[in-house]
Amino acid sequence: MVAGMTGTSIALLWALAGEPASAEAAAGKREAGSGEVVRAGEAASEDYSRAPGVEVPPAIEARLAELAAAFRRATGKPLVITDGTRRPEVQAELMLRNLERGDDVVRNYANKSAAKAVAEAYAKARAGGRAAVLAALTEVIRTQVAAGDYVSKHLREGAVDVRCLDLDKRERAILKKLAKARGIAVVDESRTSTPHYHLNFVR
Repeated sequence: MVAGMTGTSIALLWALAGEPASAEAAAGKREAGSGEVVRAGEAASEDYSRAPGVEVPPAIEARLAELAAAFRRATGKPLVITDGTRRPEVQAELMLRNLERGDDVVRNYANKSAAKAVAEAYAKARAGGRAAVLAALTEVIRTQVAAGDYVSKHLREGAVDVRCLDLDKRERAILKKLAKARGIAVVDESRTSTPHYHLNFVR
């Protein structure tokens, strides 16, 4: 099934699930007896890997590589990037999922006005069915992006998500410290249904 999916579809699958679709795709998993690491998707370097279909924004790639190298030196582990650049339709799908499960997106997103506009579009369109709602949310987000207003920094190509399920307390603290030292803001989303750290490279 995964082989027939587009890059955007696979990226959305990862963003929604927070985990690889198969054990073979799990980052850092070692094949029995081989000692070789099975990378998560296309390997970006020895210091970090990314899920299939995930785009690392070119503008932040060098800073991410530096952070990942420092983290690997300190812990011996590579980082696993589970989300990067998002297109408006992917952002709309993620926010629709959040709204459908009752999340307060205005509270959860830093850009309150942009999130409020998405929530209002959801309220107005929901009677028309899911497809209509998704189209409405996508249009709102696409219009915001065109105006330079980003409900998420993923849309601005200035953020990535890092998987943290396989990091212990010490390793999580190291990642936060290294990121802070490099001017990278860390949003701790480790207690959500898809545990990760959201790294903001732009303000």
